Order: sequence, then structure tokens, then C-alpha cells
Amino acid sequence: MIINDSIVNVIYSHSRDNRYRYSLGTRGENTLYCFGINPSTATPDNYDPTIRKVRNVAGRQGFDSFVMFNIYPLRATNPVDLPANMEKKEHENNIRIILDTIPNGSVIWAAWGNLIHSRAWLADCRKELITKMQKSKKSIKWVKMGDLTIRNNPRHPLYLRYQDFSEFCI
Repeated sequence: MIINDSIVNVIYSHSRDNRYRYSLGTRGENTLYCFGINPSTATPDNYDPTIRKVRNVAGRQGFDSFVMFNIYPLRATNPVDLPANMEKKEHENNIRIILDTIPNGSVIWAAWGNLIHSRAWLADCRKELITKMQKSKKSIKWVKMGDLTIRNNPRHPLYLRYQDFSEFCI
């Protein structure tokens, strides 16, 4: 399936200064939602390799659109460049936007990889996000691609070969 990346179908939310990106993707009837760790420099008119991979996987898996979210919204090309402490306000904005965007019955691709261990607080962000999703969203199906990492994390999209999704237990 081809994903329509036309400007009218773009989903893109970010902070005014563009330091934080909350979502990036496309609108459709059958959307794949994906969670990474933190956004890089991708924009709607300049996808990075991770966003291109997520878009392509979504199309190959039969989805007509995709939205990329992250556990934490600060743009950094490398998660080790994240600050020692999270910005609570931005984390809360991130969760609000995610909960407002994902409808009941959605498929969510868990794809944060071992980068979740880059900062101790990232696991806390993930836990809070998942807890709030479980309380407010019904019939969410979590999936992963490939085997879990040695640290039991779902693999990051960039390092995967194309294959079918399998269930991911939160």
C-alpha cells in the first residue's frame, strides 16, 4: 500500500521553537502508530531514515497512514544528548497530544529499542505514558517487529529487516 504524504494529509505537532516534536505522520483511515525514544530532525518535508522506514513498514503492513510518536519529545539526534533531567511540562504535553491523537482500537508499534536506557528517567516517562493509555484507551493492540533485544526491549525500526508484526505485551 502506498502512503499519501501530501501536505493536506500531514500530521505534525511541535513546540513554537521547534525544539520539541510531539507527532509526525500522515492522516488516513487505517493508521499505524509508532513509538520511538525521542525525535531527531525529521519534518514533514524532510523525513529522516527512521521516519522513512516507519512509513514504508506501515505501507507494507497494509496501513494507509502512520504517526510517529516518542517517549520523550525533545529533538536530539542521539538520545545520549538528552538532558540529565526531563522537562516535566513537555513530557505532559507529549502525553496529552498522544492521548488526543490515538483512537480506541488502534495498533501501536513499540519501537524504542535499548535507547530507553540512555537516561534513567526515560523508563519513567514510558511507564507513565503506558499507564495513562491503558486507563483511557480501549482495545489497543501493541505490536513489535523482530525479536526483543537482549534487554527485553522492542527493536528500533532503523535496524530491522522487513517482517510481519507480532504481539508485544506491555
